[in-house]
Amino acid sequence: MYLKAFISVDLEGLPGVASITMTTPWSSQFAIASKVMTRLVNAVVDELYKAGFSEILVADSHGYMTNINYLELDSRAGIIQGFPRPFSMVSGLEKGFNAVFFIGYHAAAGTMHGILDHTYSGRVFAEIRVNGEKASEYLINTLYASELGVPVALLAGDEYLKEEVEKYTPWVVFTPLKKGVSRYAAYYPSLDEVEKRLRSSVREAAGKTRRGELKLLELEKPYIVDLVFRESLIADAVEVLDFIERVNAYTVRFKADSARKILGVIEVMALVGSAVLNMAANIK
Repeated sequence: MYLKAFISVDLEGLPGVASITMTTPWSSQFAIASKVMTRLVNAVVDELYKAGFSEILVADSHGYMTNINYLELDSRAGIIQGFPRPFSMVSGLEKGFNAVFFIGYHAAAGTMHGILDHTYSGRVFAEIRVNGEKASEYLINTLYASELGVPVALLAGDEYLKEEVEKYTPWVVFTPLKKGVSRYAAYYPSLDEVEKRLRSSVREAAGKTRRGELKLLELEKPYIVDLVFRESLIADAVEVLDFIERVNAYTVRFKADSARKILGVIEVMALVGSAVLNMAANIK
């Protein structure tokens, strides 16, 4: 049986990461975060090959999306890196993959005590809602994968994602890698212990994949998506679009018939929002 796995790995949900001093290439402790990410990705790749997977693609999915040390990546895996790219954290995912593995994911923007909580762009969005419910990157990316016919097998990250997994995707294996104490503080066990737990969870998720126990996420359509911006100026700039409804000073709404459209609009809005904020900062 030829099995293909897609791994999307984020940073804020990984152990050892608790501060913005670790989240960008010019941050003082970024090198530590990169080492943690590379080590844990290699552990996942190793367990998947042991479980019988034949092809693995890793999507480096945080920030500028060049966090994994390519020189130290397990040579059996392919990788996609760089930003911006179509569909962001799930770029490269297509029909034909057997399962998705989300590693290092964090809680949605607006989650109390969620470590470094945000949804796609913490600078631009205060919150993103789908059908009236607060949505995380995990939920939207899972919806995108499901529409391609690829189920999610594993989610590993901030413990505050557990409730979302149990509500929407109870078939997904969930393993906490850390627990937020505040936005800039978290608890996590030793890296050896985290790797041990993660390897065990990968084996469990791989088994569920082989046995056909995974399902696809379905939500009511059309999707009603609310984007709550941190600055009303961004809403001022985008309300002229025909498909956008202005809800209030900070919120715009649009309808979508696919997660592909949701992700596409979010990605463009994040870029536009950043440009607007940069422009405003330069006005003297």
